[in-house]
Amino acid sequence: MKLIRNIATIAVVVVALLTSGCSNDTDTVLTSQQTGIERYLTGSHQPRLIVEDDIGNSLDDEPQFYTRWGMNIYRYIATYYAEGRDGWDEVRKGSTIEIVYTAYIFNNAAPTVTNMFATNDAESLAKLEEMGLDAEYEWTTEPMRVKIGADELLGGLETALKGCREGDSVEVYLTYEAAYGKHYVGKVPSKSSVVWFVDIVNVE
Repeated sequence: MKLIRNIATIAVVVVALLTSGCSNDTDTVLTSQQTGIERYLTGSHQPRLIVEDDIGNSLDDEPQFYTRWGMNIYRYIATYYAEGRDGWDEVRKGSTIEIVYTAYIFNNAAPTVTNMFATNDAESLAKLEEMGLDAEYEWTTEPMRVKIGADELLGGLETALKGCREGDSVEVYLTYEAAYGKHYVGKVPSKSSVVWFVDIVNVE
């Protein structure tokens, strides 16, 4: 089996990790990641976002916002206000979806190609090739096909994709507790916060 397929499989097709609240968690790494994600989303992220709970206080007709599950999973849907979106097929438990994705280690700033650890996106792949990616690894650019609820994705990523729709462009930010925990996975160090950029190209 090709090395790159192993890396992509490890990065995406893993047993779901349970996420939990951290009200009693004194882990400074986790707390720092939570703070870093929120500061980025409400600060230097383009567009600047507000938390979903504050939509009612916004003066904007179409406020850009992120949704949060506990303090470990954060989602921004860039296409939320797209015309006709309400009629797009919704991702639910049991849905089979096809996604194009690029995943990065998240360091509290806009992701860069040097932090990329998995992708099946042609544009992202081209950036890696510009940096000297060995072509023998044969990265695939075929959409990844997964079933929601079948433990084929990270639990935190799957949680964030539910309720999204075919055609959506989504950013999902995960603390290490909602991602790979204390494990080393491919290029991802232990206790790493990550971000996934996902285009949902098909929902069945």
